[in-house]
Amino acid sequence: MSVSFRQYIRFQKRLFVLYIAIMSFITIMLYVEPTMSVHFSNLVYIHAIALFFFISFLTIDFYLVSKQYKAFSSRWSKGTFIRDGIDDPKTYEQHLYWELLQSVNDAHQQQLTSILHDKKESMEFMTTWFHDIKTPIAISKLISEQAKENPDSESISEEISRIERSVDQALYFTRTDHFSRDYIIRKTGLDAVIRSVVKQFAKEFIRRRIKIVIQMVPLCVETDSKWLAYSLSEFLSNALKYSNDGGTITIYSEEDLEESRVVILDEGVGIPQHDISRVFQLGFTGANGRINRKSTGIGLYIAKKIMDKIGHNVTISSTEGVSTAVTIHFRKNDYYSTIM
Repeated sequence: MSVSFRQYIRFQKRLFVLYIAIMSFITIMLYVEPTMSVHFSNLVYIHAIALFFFISFLTIDFYLVSKQYKAFSSRWSKGTFIRDGIDDPKTYEQHLYWELLQSVNDAHQQQLTSILHDKKESMEFMTTWFHDIKTPIAISKLISEQAKENPDSESISEEISRIERSVDQALYFTRTDHFSRDYIIRKTGLDAVIRSVVKQFAKEFIRRRIKIVIQMVPLCVETDSKWLAYSLSEFLSNALKYSNDGGTITIYSEEDLEESRVVILDEGVGIPQHDISRVFQLGFTGANGRINRKSTGIGLYIAKKIMDKIGHNVTISSTEGVSTAVTIHFRKNDYYSTIM
């Protein structure tokens, strides 16, 4: 918000009324009182001098108000008010507003500190719980693998894997707010990362007879392999979720002078055009989500948020009833050396 002299004048109505009243009183007194007879030209001179001082006062006062406002606005930093460097209030009105601002800021900081403390405790608890729950999951998977002769062991194993992915999803969701503490950007081979992600879903590919086609040229991009692998797993999981049994999922790469791209293409149900712009919103499941009750609207949101933080753009295109393609864009031209 800028400081405007016109707006300043609009709020000086009381001062203008006072000035007019005083000058009118002086003029009347000079005309009415016989002992104070003043020539008209002198009266005009008096009014001109008074008007000059009045305008000078307004100009100086506007300058001081503007200076004080700029000093105030420059002391805000990420929701925190810094008192140092601001002159003391010049008027009683400024003093009152300054006291109010200070009390509001203090209350805000106390509430913010309390909220951050509670959030930190919740984060610590959730992170610990996520890691603790992984132990019984791992043991359950081991028991299931050892009981392969049981006809139900395969479905039990798949359900355990689904639970494990849900736990990982929740863990990564809590970590995204503190992303800067846990990422390392380095040259990474895309082919190895993609094949490790595909391997995680090998059993589901086999069970549902879905063919996976990987058409990757050797590409190295600057990224964090752990966060990229998680996002790829979410995109691939979504492709599997909406693919028909016996279908095909293709993962291929593209490259030009500006960027490298990885595309995950499924031949599933597709996405209605009116839903495409919202698929990355938290909790959005769309028309397909009402058919597939396993949709939560969380996985794609987390994956897109992670990719945005790393600096990789994600786009999605789809033809309803035909296919859906998710594309991850990896920029070139020393992007990270520019922003870091």
